[in-house]
Amino acid sequence: MASLEETIAERVEAQADRIVETLSALVAFPSIVKSNPKEAGPGERDCQLYLQGRLEALGFTTDLWDPDGPALYAKYQGRPGANKGRTFEGRPNLGGVLKGTGGGRSIMLTGHIDVVPPGAAQHWATDPFKPVLKDGFVHGRGTIDMKGGVACMLMAVEILKGLDVPLSGDIVFTTVVDEEIGGMGSLAMVDRGFHADAGIMTEPTANKIAPLCHGILWGKIIIDGIGGHAELTPNAWYSGGPVDAVQLCRQMLDGIDILNRRWMFDPKKNHPLMDQPNQIIVTQVSAGEHPSSMAGRAEIIIDAQYLPSEKDEFALGGNVKREIEEHVFNVCQADPYLRLHPARVEWILDADCAEIPADNPFVQTFQEAVKAANLSPALSGFGAHSDIGLPSGLGNTPTVNFGPGDPAQSHQPNERVSVRDLVDCTKAIALAVERWCR
Repeated sequence: MASLEETIAERVEAQADRIVETLSALVAFPSIVKSNPKEAGPGERDCQLYLQGRLEALGFTTDLWDPDGPALYAKYQGRPGANKGRTFEGRPNLGGVLKGTGGGRSIMLTGHIDVVPPGAAQHWATDPFKPVLKDGFVHGRGTIDMKGGVACMLMAVEILKGLDVPLSGDIVFTTVVDEEIGGMGSLAMVDRGFHADAGIMTEPTANKIAPLCHGILWGKIIIDGIGGHAELTPNAWYSGGPVDAVQLCRQMLDGIDILNRRWMFDPKKNHPLMDQPNQIIVTQVSAGEHPSSMAGRAEIIIDAQYLPSEKDEFALGGNVKREIEEHVFNVCQADPYLRLHPARVEWILDADCAEIPADNPFVQTFQEAVKAANLSPALSGFGAHSDIGLPSGLGNTPTVNFGPGDPAQSHQPNERVSVRDLVDCTKAIALAVERWCR
């Protein structure tokens, strides 16, 4: 007679088509998040309504609500997840609880259903919102980041329910919006009271347990030059002549490279579970006003990483902000103009990070379940930001990342996830829930 774990594994394998169908249904909703939340279409709400129907069919008690962004910001200003200007009218969060028989440990399965815009259509081989199954892969926007993971966690519960697996602990299921623009959806979810004894956030990790993620700082370095005619011999700047902001921008970019080389060998900027040291990544550069004029202004947008060990007293990246500001100031000291007219940094976003210790009981239980699913139990770091810090910290729900697909494909055109990864992820989650909540 097959054991319960063998029965669960066999049922997951038999449900591969159902897993693909579920993911395809989710991808077909264009749940695109926007910098201006009032421009968002109905895709987020439609996706959440679909998931709500699936949960209620399984016996979940559900809660679908539009968070109050301004009220959340007022309540949590200066804390992780609190981002000014985010609103949620017509952009609901979804939470649900499936009660266990009582006395067992609870688990929260959580993810986000918002996706980034697909970009130029010519970069896609398929319509990003018309999912295609081809050569063992599901193609479409969000298959990796992270509707693939949401499909897996939903199917894991559906399969356990279909097998009448007895669970003592509750299953909490949450899907949020606004993750791709700062994480306020997760803040709203935790503030709503959703929590458990442990959690799995199904961000893409190539089916590796990632109890660690980076914190992220977005900043704008502003450099003020003095405009002037680009084709004429200039006067010296100290006698009223122009100062080329493009040249000053080059100097600042070189300075960022210097700091990155320093961080490469700094123990504080490295973690044994991370593949790379913390970095400052230049993601946007803009300068100039006219083709025949020297640039009077330049802006450099940066994306900087930090580790949980570097968090400040508010559980955010204030210490690293000050470190970067000091470095920008020192770069300016090497130039006589910038010494008198220093560049300044305006901070756009601070997204927190978290680390769940390897000896946490849930991490160890999850490793056993992953091994039973014939996957590697080795722990890994999640190089990007994820929202695990909000349920882990504010919600007191130690949460790890674990999901299907290559995370490097996130936000790229021609996003795709293998059916094999989806099946393996569903199996590992189902086995973890059974072990933890039994």
